[in-house]
Amino acid sequence: MADRMPQQGSLAFSVREEDLEELEKFATELRNRVHTHRENGGLFMMQKYTQILADVSSEVRKIRARFDRETIADMRRTHKELKLNARGEVEE
Repeated sequence: MADRMPQQGSLAFSVREEDLEELEKFATELRNRVHTHRENGGLFMMQKYTQILADVSSEVRKIRARFDRETIADMRRTHKELKLNARGEVEE
């Protein structure tokens, strides 16, 4: 999926699959911190980590959706090329 990079100008062009994985790990760490502060009664830090988690989770969803869209678009382009090649072979 990350082998073929999307066209220049798109969000995913500057974001690698590894970056997304790191961001997902960060979101998991934030969730753990929220749970820890909830258990310890740390309301202020729980609130702050929840705010940060909301932003990070939003970015993860956007980037994952972009990667998914670009992967599907690449599959469609490949299918179209194969279909055209198959038609060309039949006509010859």
